Amino acid sequence: MTLPHIIRATRVAQGPLLKRQIARSISVGTDLKKSSLTWQPARPWFDDGNSNLAADNELTMEKVFAGKKVAVFGVPAPFTGTCSYAHVPPYKKLHEEFTAAGVDSVVCYSVSCPYANYNWGLGMKAMKIAFVSDVGGEWSDENDLTVDYSAASLGKRSKRFSMIVDDGVVKSFNVVEDASGDAEVLLEQAKK
Repeated sequence: MTLPHIIRATRVAQGPLLKRQIARSISVGTDLKKSSLTWQPARPWFDDGNSNLAADNELTMEKVFAGKKVAVFGVPAPFTGTCSYAHVPPYKKLHEEFTAAGVDSVVCYSVSCPYANYNWGLGMKAMKIAFVSDVGGEWSDENDLTVDYSAASLGKRSKRFSMIVDDGVVKSFNVVEDASGDAEVLLEQAKK
């Protein structure tokens, strides 16, 4: 088992007369509920009178994390090779073990639209996992997780990561290099 890596990054904020360094990171102890940004739940396109508007479907960080132990793993994009064949399947396989370890929900995060995420999860028969979308990548940007995958025709997406979050507070955080082994690493961290 490898020790978790912690992202430490610096962003440059620029304005007309302003250029300053702002350090941002996710690490053990970060309270994710302090973010005002939202995610979108994976869902089909509603044609039954339910709203498809982002504002009507948003998931606040409070709603996702308050009073819960959550295992979150982030992938660059739905329907891509490593994400589909190496990263999600072990989480699907170990879902019951996460539940036995006291995890209330297993969440798959990506910079994508909720409709693609819904059909991706459905196609993999992995709907016990909560698929969430950061449609514009704002949460990824806020947490310095954004990577430019334009060379692979994906544009700006999220780094591959995983974390255990208890009542909004990060208990473990990993930058993932071995997608197929990530679920086992995070499960061990969930048991602590």
